[in-house]
Amino acid sequence: MNRSLLLIGCALALSLFPQCLHAQTAPDVSSDIGAAGAVQKDPAAGDLELVAKTLPLLKRPANPKDAAKQAQELLKLLTDDEKFQLICGTGMGTAAIPRLGIPATRFADASSGIRLDPKAKEKLLEKSTAFPCTLLLTSTWSPALAFDYARAIGEECRAAGIDVLLGPGVNIYRKSTNGRNFEYMGEDPWLASRMVEAYVRGLQDTGVMATVKHYLCNNTDYKRKSMNAVVEERPLHEIYTPAFQAAIDAGAWAIMTSYNQVNGEWAGQSKEMVAGFLREQLGFPWLVMTDWVSTWDGGKILASGTDLDMPTGRALQPLKGKLQGNADVDRMVGNILKTFIASGVYEAEATNQFKKPELLEKFPAHVAVAREVNEQGIVLLKNSGVLPLSTNGSILVCGNNAERRELSGGGSGHVAGYDTVTYAEEAVKRFGKDRVIVAAAPTDEQLKAASVVLMFSGFNPAKERTEGEGSNRTFDLPDDALIARSVKLNPKTVVFLTSGGGVANDWADEAAAVLFGSYGGQAGAPAAFDILLGDTNPSGKLPFTWERRFEDSVGFGEDRIPPNPTPYVSPMFVGREGAFFFDKASNAVFTYDVPYNDGVFVGYRRFDSKNLSPRFPFGHGLSYTTFDYRDLKVTKQDGGKTAVSFTLKNTGKRAGAEVAQLYIGDPKCSVPRPPKELKGFQKILLAPGESKVVTMELGEEAFRFWNPATRQWTVEPGEFDLFVGSSSRDIRLKGRL
Repeated sequence: MNRSLLLIGCALALSLFPQCLHAQTAPDVSSDIGAAGAVQKDPAAGDLELVAKTLPLLKRPANPKDAAKQAQELLKLLTDDEKFQLICGTGMGTAAIPRLGIPATRFADASSGIRLDPKAKEKLLEKSTAFPCTLLLTSTWSPALAFDYARAIGEECRAAGIDVLLGPGVNIYRKSTNGRNFEYMGEDPWLASRMVEAYVRGLQDTGVMATVKHYLCNNTDYKRKSMNAVVEERPLHEIYTPAFQAAIDAGAWAIMTSYNQVNGEWAGQSKEMVAGFLREQLGFPWLVMTDWVSTWDGGKILASGTDLDMPTGRALQPLKGKLQGNADVDRMVGNILKTFIASGVYEAEATNQFKKPELLEKFPAHVAVAREVNEQGIVLLKNSGVLPLSTNGSILVCGNNAERRELSGGGSGHVAGYDTVTYAEEAVKRFGKDRVIVAAAPTDEQLKAASVVLMFSGFNPAKERTEGEGSNRTFDLPDDALIARSVKLNPKTVVFLTSGGGVANDWADEAAAVLFGSYGGQAGAPAAFDILLGDTNPSGKLPFTWERRFEDSVGFGEDRIPPNPTPYVSPMFVGREGAFFFDKASNAVFTYDVPYNDGVFVGYRRFDSKNLSPRFPFGHGLSYTTFDYRDLKVTKQDGGKTAVSFTLKNTGKRAGAEVAQLYIGDPKCSVPRPPKELKGFQKILLAPGESKVVTMELGEEAFRFWNPATRQWTVEPGEFDLFVGSSSRDIRLKGRL
């Protein structure tokens, strides 16, 4: 067919869109096909009628529920081969169906910006902003900032033509050595829920689809494909799914399953976890995709409730010739179609309106957001008075991260960024060449002679195994001996830590100051020095409990070869040794159980119930000013709500922000409950001497627990304890309701 006739036909079809008269050119369906990496021919003669019929079906309806009807009409027009293409993925997206004018879609990693794969055939962007990791975002305790952060990432996705971001991650921080903690949102389900719902709304405000991951219980990356999380129903409801539920309620369009097993079956092919738990109990109606090469049984995928086997349908391919007229395939395709219709992605792609290169002009604003997240998220853990820095003497800069250029975790969560600055370079910029000495291996004399030692330590992929997907890290820092030596030789040693969570800290009592900067991205170094010099007053708070020793962690001893493995033999497993326990002789893998014996007692809940002393408690973070809490009042409101109010005053000499935290305790309950659980928080900025009445509202969900006997949420009548404070261990006010 003549190509000009095809374009004219498509243009006529577009006129059927009442709200698409703004389209300046007819959609070139072949451009989408090329983006998917496949060579397609022009539609055969007569297909223009089909294109004209299908284009209105791609239009986003006013009511998202109506997308299902449009999807079913499209489904009737698809061949079995076209259906199979849609459920298998194209590597980093979904297939185009050019015969019907259905466009391809593009996916991209990660949660903290767009990971640009240098090996990719198609270059989507020349650069992308390296935002702070989502653990550091959560350290801000600011849902408003989470919205801005995610919206900035969404704008970069639109600039690149990326329809679906493969993030954010919300798996609970259960053990500090999990290699992917930096991609997640801490240990507390209430905090993670408030942050992820803001993230989802901010990202999807730009028209980009969020993919919340990894469903479910991806709380370790040690041989992650062999790990079987053995977890009861109550902790699933109370700890491991609330953030997913919050994302669903916020309108997330997609969820990605995890690599691990949950109660004996791989998550992406588990009917119990997807069709049962996710779809029926949590009420998720949209797209469910697998993680990349995380499923092994195509028949189980079909029955599981999962829709899309990524990256290319490896587990489904052996079944291709047997799926003609399969009802499960129709269900999967129907979910894929209705999601891309309801989200508006198909309409925007079909009308060439999705990609917006003009948004490249907003990159400076995105860097400003990245810097703001660092400045509000970096946590001042300890300060003996050395900060803010005011010395006029020499500055010794050392540590294995001092000259690290890309402050990002590893794996799919790594974002390189641009215009990157190292901590050492920023030190020279702030203090001048004459005052700064940068030493990769400082001598005792150098450590003693310095007026201040700035020790930038953590995990550096250029020197040792770093944090990232596919493995866990050690609890001990590679620089641990250097830090210990420095704090003994120089009492003005400031330790700035780059990690995805807690690390060994026997030297903490002797350090002059300790800060947690996690992975700050390209704005990490400038923001760190804003805080060190006092240009910014720190206000970050820990979203996890920092143990004194790893033996206090529930994860202690879990990373080990299992004594009684369960073998699985399949050609699908060959070559997958890295993520499995693998027996080359038989081409068999075997799984290992991780019993979640801690139940709902995760993080500070465990430390409180066992009277363990953390190095730094959940919610902890210091400021260069001080705050006073007083006048707690509890007022019952209409509709079953309760208002908890108190007065917060800045009693110091400089402006600062405090994260006030509200915890609830249920001392007399029919099931064991933690002494207290976070159920509210606010970040309040106050000028010196300023006071403000802070009010937090509690609904029924703040008091309930999952009752395993009745299998439903339950609130038992009685008295509840109220705790208001600056951290989980720094309680300033107590009350009873």
